[in-house]
Amino acid sequence: MVASASKSTTGAPDAAETGAAATLRAVLPYRLAIFTLALTYWCVDIVSPALPAIQDALALSGTGAGLVFALFFAGRLISNLPAAFLVDRVGPRATAGIGAGALCLGSLLAASATTPLVLLSGRSIQGAGVALLVTAGLLSLIRARPAGGAAMTAFQVAAGTGGIVGLWSGGALTSSVGWRAVFLLVALLAGVILSVTVLSRGANRTRLQASPMATPKTVEATATPGPELPRFGMSGALFANVLCYANYSVFVVALPLYADSRFDVSAGQLAALQVTITIAHLLAAFPAGRLIRLRGATGALAVGFGLTALSLPLALAAPSAVWIGLPLLIYAAGQVTCGSAAGDLVLRLGGQGGKAVGLHRLSSDLGLVLGPAAVGILADAAGVGAPFVALSFLAALASGITLLRRPRPVSAL
Repeated sequence: MVASASKSTTGAPDAAETGAAATLRAVLPYRLAIFTLALTYWCVDIVSPALPAIQDALALSGTGAGLVFALFFAGRLISNLPAAFLVDRVGPRATAGIGAGALCLGSLLAASATTPLVLLSGRSIQGAGVALLVTAGLLSLIRARPAGGAAMTAFQVAAGTGGIVGLWSGGALTSSVGWRAVFLLVALLAGVILSVTVLSRGANRTRLQASPMATPKTVEATATPGPELPRFGMSGALFANVLCYANYSVFVVALPLYADSRFDVSAGQLAALQVTITIAHLLAAFPAGRLIRLRGATGALAVGFGLTALSLPLALAAPSAVWIGLPLLIYAAGQVTCGSAAGDLVLRLGGQGGKAVGLHRLSSDLGLVLGPAAVGILADAAGVGAPFVALSFLAALASGITLLRRPRPVSAL
C-alpha cells in the first residue's frame, strides 16, 4: 500500500510522499505504543510513595521535597518542543529510543544520589526522557487511530494503567527495600522500552506496508478538523488543556493537604484513596471516548469541566475520608473527559503531526507545573479547602464558555 501510494503517474517515486512514508515506517506499532506509554507512566507515578523516605534520607526541606517533582515536570516542559522537532525529523521509534536512554541515565543518577543536587539533576534528565517517550508514543497512536478521539482514549488508558502499577510498586519497594530501589526499577523499565523499541523495527515496517491506514495520503486526509470546529480555535483548545491538567493538582497536592489536615489520614489510607481515583480515571476513559464520538470534542469538553466543577464542592462537604472518595470519583470522570476532549481538539486543530503533539504535551506540562504551585500558595494563604473552591469556579466558568461558543459546521466556514 505504501509502495503504490508513493509513485507518481509516471512511475517515479514522489520525493515528498517517499519522505512521509519513511516517517510513517518509523512509528511504533499500535500495541507497542500503548505498552511504551504504560511503562512510561509507571515510571512517572512510582516516585510519589517514596517521597517521604527520600526527604528523610537526604534531609530535604519541604521546598526541596517539592522540587523533586517540580524539576521533573520542568524537565518535561522544556523538552516538549525539542521532542516535537525530533519526532518530525527522525520518527517516533528513534525518538522513543533516545527518550528511554535519557530516562535510564537519569534514573541511575537519582538512584546513586547522596546529595540533593545529584538527585534533582537526575530527576530533570528523567523528565526530558519522559517527554520524548510520550511524544513518540502519542504520535504513533494518532497515526494508527486518527479519528473520533480514539488516540486520546488509548493514551488515557495506558497512562492510567501505568499510574496504578506505579503507585502500588513504589509503595511496596520503598517499604521492603528502600527508595533507591524505586529508581533502579525505573532504569530497568527504561531498558525494556529501549530493547523492544529496537527489536520492533522489522515487524513494524511489514505491518505498515500492509495497512491502508499507514499511507501518507490517509494521514493527510485525517489531519484536518472533523465535522465541528470550536469557535475559540487553537488558543482556546490549548487554554482548556492547560486548565484541565492544572486541575490534576487536586489529586497530587490539594487532596493530600486537605485529607491530612481535616481527617488526619495515614500515608496508606491516602495511597488507597489515590489508587481508587486512578482506577476510576482509567475506567472512565472508555465512556469519555464514546462521548467524543457521539457529541464531538467540544460538547465532551463542556461536560468534563462541568463534572469537575460539581465534584470539588461535594468533596469539601464529605464528613469523613471514606466519603470524600465518592465525589472524587466524579472528579476522575470529569478530568479524563476534559483531558481526552481537549487533547483531541489540540491534535486535530494542529494537524495531528509532531508539532501538534508538541503543543499538546507543552500545554499539559505547563498545567502540571502551574497548578501545584498555585494550589500550594492558595492553601497557605486561605486554607486547605480554598483550592477546591477556586478550581471548581474555574472549571464551571470554562464549561459555560465552551457551551456558549458552540462549534459551527465546517460547511459554514
